[in-house]
Amino acid sequence: MISEEKKDVVKNLYLSGIGEEFIAMQLDLEIPIVISVLKELGIYRSEKKE
Repeated sequence: MISEEKKDVVKNLYLSGIGEEFIAMQLDLEIPIVISVLKELGIYRSEKKE
């Protein structure tokens, strides 16, 4: 379980342009967990056009 504060940090870092790998390293989380949090918040990949 991830705290709401950590989810906020993940969201803010991602929206400021920080990559998923770097967010995972900074918050001591696994990359899939970071991605699942972003998907749960409905913002994963919404900012990036690939």
